[in-house]
Amino acid sequence: MFRSFIYLDTDKLNTYKRQIEGSTFNFKSATMKKSKNVSAKFKGIGGKIGNETQLEGEYEIDIGYEYDKFESLLNDMSGDNYFDFVLNDFDSATLPAMSIIRINSSFIIPEAFDMINVIEKFKPMLMGQIDTNSTGEQEALESILGKASADIPIISEFDDVAISGKLNAKYLMEDYAQLEEYSEQDVFILCKVVGLMQKERVEIFDPLKDFIRLPRAVRRQTNFEDTTGLEKIYVEGPVLKVEVIAIYK
Repeated sequence: MFRSFIYLDTDKLNTYKRQIEGSTFNFKSATMKKSKNVSAKFKGIGGKIGNETQLEGEYEIDIGYEYDKFESLLNDMSGDNYFDFVLNDFDSATLPAMSIIRINSSFIIPEAFDMINVIEKFKPMLMGQIDTNSTGEQEALESILGKASADIPIISEFDDVAISGKLNAKYLMEDYAQLEEYSEQDVFILCKVVGLMQKERVEIFDPLKDFIRLPRAVRRQTNFEDTTGLEKIYVEGPVLKVEVIAIYK
């Protein structure tokens, strides 16, 4: 299978693959050792000379091959804990939580998230321009914004249900700007079901939680939206919330 990955969460891939295989071993690196013995004679005396070469380093795992193996394992679970909507017809309303699904659909990033992406991109410059009254305030600012990292919300329409998930930027295989192309182009999305939200209005992104990553107690006491204009992002329900494992074309 000749895939081009747009997104691949290798941590989730390895974790779920080990769960299926029943393995606790996570292969990361190895040392190769090669030994060669040669025979020689010195003044009529026979002997062995050891000639040993050591090669040390890390293997580069072919992630495309590992992904193919993972999907092959999933196919053996079809209709049980794996539902491939590309090849079969299933009822999306009865999907069990924690099952894995594959769909073929386009996806969008809400326009409201673009401001978050700009802030994250220019965060070092913005932090330098914010005036603080003391060293303590500057340190507090750096401790909050310095670790800010936004998960990217995506929405995909599928089988009369909106699918919502978040992408961890470190697993993106393409630039953020390129993701706009997939609002009009179908791609393959592999994800784990979290649950179906039957509300009329469902929150899919909270800048305090998914960007600045403040604890819940702090989020409840702040008027962040009123002072910054960065608001939570909602979509109309019902919404199937998922963990995205891979997106490819």
